[in-house]
Amino acid sequence: AVLAVFSKRVKEFATTLGSPETRDYLLKLAVAFLITAVGGLTIGKLGIELPDEIEPVAWATLIGAFVIFGCEAWRKNHPGTVEIGWSVVVAVACAQLLAAIFPGTSRSGASILMAMALGMARPAATEFSFLLGIPTLMAAGGYKILSAFKDGEMHGENWTMIALGTVVSAVAAFIVVKWLIRFVQSHTFNGFAWYRLLLGGALLIYAYSR
Repeated sequence: AVLAVFSKRVKEFATTLGSPETRDYLLKLAVAFLITAVGGLTIGKLGIELPDEIEPVAWATLIGAFVIFGCEAWRKNHPGTVEIGWSVVVAVACAQLLAAIFPGTSRSGASILMAMALGMARPAATEFSFLLGIPTLMAAGGYKILSAFKDGEMHGENWTMIALGTVVSAVAAFIVVKWLIRFVQSHTFNGFAWYRLLLGGALLIYAYSR
């Protein structure tokens, strides 16, 4: 879905490979992806997983809300840039890894906020995050599929239903992602922060009142 939304940008990369700006951008995407891939495999090997208990999920949700509020407040007085420094590349990759182990954290949201915190403009940060998501999600999905085949989990599956589900999911994801990108590029994350604050508070009340 993300690949379809950014098809024009991807075609632009393909037709301007001789441009130093294009090569630099693609190199930074590649490095961020490699850091994410190696880190993700390491997290998997170490057996680090998202917690199932309500309390840590609630606290993580609340902490995330205050991080968003803080980042947005700081950004008001700091105009962003479209330049992508190497510190941003490393930080965005680390943000993706953080999303894998921090409950209630969106991969794209975490990486966009991290890039913005390091000085990138909201639209540029959004584009870099979602473009990085293309190889990241494809690699993660491919790895899970291969692992399922290797472990024999795909034996006897209804491939017609799987194909139908894939198509329906892709169409729905395309619509949602296209809307989400437009929204994120022109709005703050404060709405998401308020949502996390309310949800985290409700979860804490439930957890400690049982």
